[in-house]
Amino acid sequence: MADALLHAELLAACSALGYSDGAKYHKEADCLETVKDLVRYLRKDDESHEIRRALGDTRVVQTDLIPIVREHSQDGELFDVTLRLLVNLTNPVLLLFREELPEEKVTRQQFLHLVSQQQGYKEAFVEEKVWAVLVGKLGELLQLDWENRQEDDKLIIERILILVRNILSVPASPEDEKRTDDDASVHDQVLWALHLAGFEDLLLYVASSENEQDLCMHALEIISLMLREQDPAQLAQAGLQRSQSEKEKDEKELIEIRQREALKKQQQRQKQYSARHSRFGGTYYVQNMKSISDRDLISHQPVSDIRALNFDKAKRPKKVAKNRMAMRDVNTTRRSTLAIRLFLQEFCIEFLNGAYNSIMYIVKDNLNRARAQEHDESYYLWAMKFFMEFNRHHQFKIELVSETLSVHTFHYIQTNLDSYYEMMTTDKKKIPLWSRRMHKALKAYQELLMTLAYMDKSDNESVKESSKVLKSKVFYVVEYRELVMNLLQNYDPVKLSSMYLKDLIETTHIFLKLLESFCGKSKHVIVQKKVKKAKKKKPKVQSKTESEPTEHELQDLWDEMSAELSAIVQGEAGDLPDTVPFDALSEQTDDEQKEAAMRKINRHLRTKEMAEAVSLMRSAREVWPEGDVFGSQTMEQSEEFLALREIFMANLNPIENTPAEIPDEEEEEDEEEEEEEESMMHISEQEFDLTSFVRRFANTKIMQAYCRLFKNYGSNSSHTNHCILRMFHRIAWDHKLPAMFFQASLFCIFQKAMEDPRQKTNDSIREIVKFAKYIIRQFFKVAETNPKVFVELLFFKTNKEALEIECGYAEQDAGKKAMKLAWREEEEEELLRLFEEFSRAPPEGAEDKDVADLILENLINQTRTRRMVIKKLKDMHLIRDVKELTRKTVKVKPAKVWTEVEEEELRMLFEEYKDAMDIVGRIMDNMITKRPKHRVVDKILELGLVEDKKELRKKRPKKPQVKKSRKFGYGGDDDDVGNDGDSDDVQSEGSSDHEGGSVSRTEVPKKASKAASKTATFTVPVVTPALITKSLNTVLEANMKEAVEWIAGVLLDVAEDREEDGDFEPVPILAMTEACTDAMEDEKFKELLKLIGIQPPLTNQEMFWRVPSKLTIEGLKKRAQYLKQGISGETLDSENADVPLEPVEAQPSQEEKPKKKKSAKTQPKSKPKPKKTKKPQNDLSDSENINPEDKENYYKFVPTVNTEDVDDSVPLVPQRSRVVEDDSSDDDAPLSSISQVRSPLASKRASKKRQMSDEGNDSGAELKMEEDKNSKKKRRLIIADDSDEDTPVVESYDLRLHLDTESSGMLDDASMSVDEDVGSNKGVNTSQRRMLDSDSEDDVPLASGRQKARAVIDSDED
Repeated sequence: MADALLHAELLAACSALGYSDGAKYHKEADCLETVKDLVRYLRKDDESHEIRRALGDTRVVQTDLIPIVREHSQDGELFDVTLRLLVNLTNPVLLLFREELPEEKVTRQQFLHLVSQQQGYKEAFVEEKVWAVLVGKLGELLQLDWENRQEDDKLIIERILILVRNILSVPASPEDEKRTDDDASVHDQVLWALHLAGFEDLLLYVASSENEQDLCMHALEIISLMLREQDPAQLAQAGLQRSQSEKEKDEKELIEIRQREALKKQQQRQKQYSARHSRFGGTYYVQNMKSISDRDLISHQPVSDIRALNFDKAKRPKKVAKNRMAMRDVNTTRRSTLAIRLFLQEFCIEFLNGAYNSIMYIVKDNLNRARAQEHDESYYLWAMKFFMEFNRHHQFKIELVSETLSVHTFHYIQTNLDSYYEMMTTDKKKIPLWSRRMHKALKAYQELLMTLAYMDKSDNESVKESSKVLKSKVFYVVEYRELVMNLLQNYDPVKLSSMYLKDLIETTHIFLKLLESFCGKSKHVIVQKKVKKAKKKKPKVQSKTESEPTEHELQDLWDEMSAELSAIVQGEAGDLPDTVPFDALSEQTDDEQKEAAMRKINRHLRTKEMAEAVSLMRSAREVWPEGDVFGSQTMEQSEEFLALREIFMANLNPIENTPAEIPDEEEEEDEEEEEEEESMMHISEQEFDLTSFVRRFANTKIMQAYCRLFKNYGSNSSHTNHCILRMFHRIAWDHKLPAMFFQASLFCIFQKAMEDPRQKTNDSIREIVKFAKYIIRQFFKVAETNPKVFVELLFFKTNKEALEIECGYAEQDAGKKAMKLAWREEEEEELLRLFEEFSRAPPEGAEDKDVADLILENLINQTRTRRMVIKKLKDMHLIRDVKELTRKTVKVKPAKVWTEVEEEELRMLFEEYKDAMDIVGRIMDNMITKRPKHRVVDKILELGLVEDKKELRKKRPKKPQVKKSRKFGYGGDDDDVGNDGDSDDVQSEGSSDHEGGSVSRTEVPKKASKAASKTATFTVPVVTPALITKSLNTVLEANMKEAVEWIAGVLLDVAEDREEDGDFEPVPILAMTEACTDAMEDEKFKELLKLIGIQPPLTNQEMFWRVPSKLTIEGLKKRAQYLKQGISGETLDSENADVPLEPVEAQPSQEEKPKKKKSAKTQPKSKPKPKKTKKPQNDLSDSENINPEDKENYYKFVPTVNTEDVDDSVPLVPQRSRVVEDDSSDDDAPLSSISQVRSPLASKRASKKRQMSDEGNDSGAELKMEEDKNSKKKRRLIIADDSDEDTPVVESYDLRLHLDTESSGMLDDASMSVDEDVGSNKGVNTSQRRMLDSDSEDDVPLASGRQKARAVIDSDED
């Protein structure tokens, strides 16, 4: 519906322009506004160009716009607006589609539709009166002086020229026009109309006038479009009558056509006479010709000639992708009518005489200064080729084209050819455009060479000498000399057309002829040559230690340069260089740039660049006058001299000791480039060898390109076939390489030429047959001694392979060389032994050598190279990459004596990082002067900062453990969590005791490192849904709902990621919105984050909060669930409100030693019991691992135990139902590691479950107790407290723990009181109960709310 309305509006607008009565066009009153409306419509056009196509369908250009321009040009505003609309409608279609031919079907149809419309516009512009009006308007404006022209006048001049360009650029349609040569096409008619209007005179004026240089590019573009269908050679030789060459050419073509027709008739007659026509079909066997199977070939029609059998008839042709199809030739050259050619010939002569040199100079200058539009150099290259060729065929005056005949032109064409080829490989969508531009550049290069050849034939000695000078410069430079060879090697039929290949081969022929003639006259020709200069790769840069100049040295240097500096300051040394201290586009701040300028002045002064220093200081003073940092604006020369001395003496650019550079992995990837020689190109001069240069054309790719064009010898011109055969003759005869042509596809072409009946009348085909006979004779001659030559027919060959085919394959030399390179079995065994020996440990004094170097030194066969050794190691699968061999250590020079400042720095760093996980590493990272690790450790011991070197070792991060305990008397915990570095020793001792079958009293290490308890490891607090809800309500009251939703989403995302890839690495949290950023700074929100287990940033180490690796996937999901429930206002389940969330399952560290199971004899027998859900345990010892700043929050959310709800007879430790097999080291576990804090509801529920479990397992428990009593196995209980005193050891057989809590802010000295409480149980021995009270002598302050624990121990003996 919208399209219909749009078309209706456009039709209405076009109808309102005016009407024609057959003789005159009458415009409507609102014609001007209607034209402006059409311009506005075109501005709203989209990529489908619907409005443009609709206007073309209405034929508004033919019926309205052209008549308005023709008959109402006196109306200035209407003429201007109509001209703008015409320029817009006639824009080249390819430009509308961004110079890319559309590939989509709909878009391609739109493209073709617009092209057909513009072809209709071009037909309408063949009217002479229209051009008379436009040219008259253009002439009036050009007559105005440059000063008197208005801006609108300049725009009208440019629009008229662009309109002419648009009309001439419309592509021709030969299928629709159906015009032959010597007939007037639409393009010729437009040119004739322009000629009658006198447009070419204005064009010549614009091209030659100095005042119209801005219009030169428009003029050159119009000239190229006017002459694009003309052949310069034919145009130069055009006359009132046909030339003799034209007559001969026409007669020759006519004779060839008649001969071809007569030959065809003769073949048809022979075919009819040779066999009688059969009215009946049949099936025949062809004897002695096998089909695909072993049977004879079957033919379904009578065969008179065995050569008529074709196996390809039933085959489907191979499909070729569009992007792999050969580039099509676009050749629009034709012969226009004689009148058109004569006026164009006259125009070219006048252009050469008066405008060529001037306009080419201006255009070249615009191109070099980037004042032209993109790709305008293609018009420059076309004009060079066309007019130089026209001049060559028309009287040949070298002074008319002297502007483009220079070495700079050769360089310009060569650089454009290189850039066009690179763009073809990168900009693949525009390959046809780049290919055509490359073809134009090649034609220009060819014409330059042709002009040099014509200059050699000139009678003027100065012209010959000029040609010789140009040739000497072109042949001297290696890039110019090898240009055609590189182009032949890079030829690709997919990207470049066959016409390009034809011109390239003809250019090569001309180039070689010029080179041969130049070398023949000059026996000794000196040229440039690129030589590979072998240069050892520089060793890796070691650490640079440069000392700062002393004050005495600086004073001596200042005295040396002060006289010269004084002259510069006083202005006696001439002008100062320009310096810019401030960069507005730099990312540095103003203060940073000011500091950089000051440092630069200091550097200039110390490097004796005094003029730059003075200039920079004065420039900086103008940029930053405030503060008089660079001196005041009114300072005198003496003051400035003193200020420069202060800057010079200041140490503004300290020299830092840079560590040795570590080789990049990328540099080590290629072992050949690791230690081998690096090739560098070096330009040298040498005497030119023409024979070796031409021999380089015997290349596989070059031969393929020549054979591709040689395949079309029938349609090639005689000159093209001559160029091909001349190159073949040079290679086969002059350089004695006939084997280069032993190729099956080439033999097929030879056979076709020998059977060609035109060889009797065509000289080029006779030459082909003559060359073919020579090659075939040589082939059979070689076949007598080398039967493998028949296989060689299938491949293109290099010149080396061609020599081997004729002279032998040099098997003996190759065999000897291969024998030398081969590795014998003994050498392989020796290599394996040396590799294993040096891979384990290098010998003393060989730290600077890697494994390959050591192997090379110790090999028996010293002829092996490093590359051979590395390759063999890879073949033996001993290494995969050369990086595995590299073991070069960097020599660290002995440290200097520690200064007092460095010692004080070390003390400060130790105090700052003594609680870090890696103390020495953190200190080394922050030291100003870098020193080896062992030197730092020795200095710390020397200063007495630590007593033992073990205190400086890296601390192991503590992970939360899930306790696997059973009833006392039958085992303890799996691990000792309370100890840090010494826990392994205790475990190993406990394990060995169990293996021995008896347990002895084992002493616990006296010291527990305080640093270990203060490390910044994070422990996930015990949290319940009720605690989350309570803290969440506080946060929501502060209007932080968005931040809570964000945290819930982060937890869910982390849970999903860990569930997918199993990666439990900590995940940092980064707030993106303003609300989330503000919430991260709120204390209430931080308390919520700590409660749900989000790890705060560690002091001086981290910046962001993190989701720790200890949180399980289920725990993350539950936390996110409760957060979302709290946001939505849902009520929690009362039963699960106080149940802790699922704990984190502890991952055993690699350092922990595996514990052995008990033997079958001592293993207690127990009935299988149902698995119970593990409840989270709150390890009191974990509080030591929390950041001291977070301890208050930690204890704030730990639920307390109500002693009134706890039954003393029920132990809080797990019962036998939770016994695990691994209990070898449970004796060493501290009491704090098995104690836990529960809520009253959770304690009652756990007590009921344990009582139910005990009732069902009484028999097993009694049997277990009797076995343990008989063995009298001792148990050890460690009471963990905060004091530094020796940990008391309590031995028992059966322990039962009861927690009695009291509120206390301090812990007193450790003391032990025992209360005996005799109780009797049925079937169980009487037990005594001991009460342990822990009070420390040292007053250790604890956070408020911490409980004092009392342990009640039941044992079977006193």
